[in-house]
Amino acid sequence: MDKVKLVWSKMNRWHRLLLLFLVSEFQLFPGGKIGFLCNDPALSHQFNGDTISWKWLLVTVILLPLVVMLLIEKAYNSDNKTDRAKQQALRWYKEYMFGVLINLTVVHVLKQVVGSPRPHFFDTCSPKEALTCETGEYVYSYTCTKAGWVSQSDRSFPSGHTSLALHAAVFIVYYLQQRTSQVKPPAVFASQILCMMIAVYCGLSRMTDHRHHWWDVVAGAVISLPILFYTIYSLCNNFHCLNIRSSEAPNIDNTNKQHSTLLNNST
Repeated sequence: MDKVKLVWSKMNRWHRLLLLFLVSEFQLFPGGKIGFLCNDPALSHQFNGDTISWKWLLVTVILLPLVVMLLIEKAYNSDNKTDRAKQQALRWYKEYMFGVLINLTVVHVLKQVVGSPRPHFFDTCSPKEALTCETGEYVYSYTCTKAGWVSQSDRSFPSGHTSLALHAAVFIVYYLQQRTSQVKPPAVFASQILCMMIAVYCGLSRMTDHRHHWWDVVAGAVISLPILFYTIYSLCNNFHCLNIRSSEAPNIDNTNKQHSTLLNNST
């Protein structure tokens, strides 16, 4: 135990969080398993795939905020002699990704601990107990007969798609609100609306695809909010410019004055 404590103390926040994520992802601790009502119509939907796949979601969540921040910081940084705009965007992006990792870890731990059947549970799990039970009977323990879905049919709560989509969307919307002028250009306002519409669509698609119950989607959205608050106000300092050492940025005094004026205009 002392060795474990020593190793843990030497790890930074990224290593610790990544370790927790991997433990939950590979299910290295015993999880829960909620039973089912025999012939429950809420669990009797067909599995038809995902409208928004995990690959597309992750690519968007990872890359879009970086592109947006690099473009906005470059547009609002008049000092072309330094890389301050790029440095600032990368600092915030690093903290944003830490928030994403928190989100993923919390969602995966809850999926493992709760063990809630998905709406397509009977189709993809095909529990053998469902063949002999009577309608209305509650089955506490079951065994899936489709090996490929043993670790996925009972991971409905909460919705990771919804949580990550809302995390990225609200982060971008609030960032644009803070880092652009008081009179928003039409493109900025349209981008904010589009981000929120895509996040809402992602959540709704999880229900129409019968991949999650409505309460899973609501839970995913609720989970993202405190993580977003921590990411924006604590990790990103509410998008106030950070100090950059003079060795990293020549003429730092002039640059600080320019960014102070920008912050006054954006608040």
